[in-house]
Amino acid sequence: MGRGLADVYDEDRLSVISQNLAAAVDAATFGEGSWDRVPAILCDAFPGSIGSFLNMNFSESRVNYYASQNIAPAFITSYAEHFAAINPWATYWGPINRTTIAASEDVYPARSFADSEFYNDWLLPQGRAEAAVGMKLVGGHDEAVYFTLNYPLVRSGTYDRAALKVLNNIRGSLERSVNLARLLRSDVETMVAKTALVERSRYAAFVVDSDRHLRDANPLAEQLFVSGSGVAVRFGRCHLADADADARFAAALDSLSQGKPTPVSRIGFRTATGAWQVSLAALPVVQPPGGARLVLLPPQRMILVLIADLDSKGVRTGSLESFAKVFGLTQSEIAFCNRLLLGESIVEAADRLGITQGTARTRLKLIFQKTGTSRQAELMLLLVKAS
Repeated sequence: MGRGLADVYDEDRLSVISQNLAAAVDAATFGEGSWDRVPAILCDAFPGSIGSFLNMNFSESRVNYYASQNIAPAFITSYAEHFAAINPWATYWGPINRTTIAASEDVYPARSFADSEFYNDWLLPQGRAEAAVGMKLVGGHDEAVYFTLNYPLVRSGTYDRAALKVLNNIRGSLERSVNLARLLRSDVETMVAKTALVERSRYAAFVVDSDRHLRDANPLAEQLFVSGSGVAVRFGRCHLADADADARFAAALDSLSQGKPTPVSRIGFRTATGAWQVSLAALPVVQPPGGARLVLLPPQRMILVLIADLDSKGVRTGSLESFAKVFGLTQSEIAFCNRLLLGESIVEAADRLGITQGTARTRLKLIFQKTGTSRQAELMLLLVKAS
């Protein structure tokens, strides 16, 4: 019996599949379509397959974006939360730093890791999708974009060549899409960093990402970097002058960049050149008009860092009493500010003052309103200046 028409992948058919995929990629790139449509078209062309289109950060074992076809929601969730980090195919794909297209049977057959958790608990339950073809594109920020098609091993002889041809045909479209997304994201992140530094000329202020990379700084911060006092920049990354403080700085950046709560909003330390207080605040993640274009490479959450030399003559210019008069603070609000100056958290301050956490947060909001600040880091610098 001859092959069915569904198994015939001649040049004309491969051309049509490639054109449909390229059109879907262009539509998703410019916000006129969904990235979910891309793996859907490929899976429709290769029956019995599962497809995925994802942005993976291997250094942090984090999936930033995931579009799929024929994969149950529970498996998508388990991949993002667990299996992505233990995927044996990462052994092959991880070190590659350029656009690459390959078939698993040619470079790393699934049978070579048949005793693994990934193989038995994630791959086999999905129709024994042991064979695959895939494309990797470098995204930046330790990310990579992967477009993969998995299918039963019995279909490898037919699907491998045809799917590789399709991926090679649309390679240019996907590279243009990723490059555009990278440029757009860079523009958005630059805008956010510059906006955060506006009207912060009174303090040394700079913006970093989760990996300490310096994104922007005001003149006072640049002077600190040059002097190496308190904070220094080495190979484009910011480091505090005290090892213990620097370790807490790194932990706070990691939590804040992921939107996680952290007990550390400020860090105090002393060096031979002075006593320093560092305040940190997460900046909002912003999407430009037509933000669907940045779904594939979402902007990073960046961190605003304010640093004050507590021994500087310009810091200790008054008292909280005069500060309170200027801003109309009540005695209870002054007491609350004093607890914050001692390095206590909101919870600790509430406990010390014998008030509930709800009352403490309400009090903090009132202080924000009176002082014209919007974040605890900003308030702390005002208090430091007045103390």
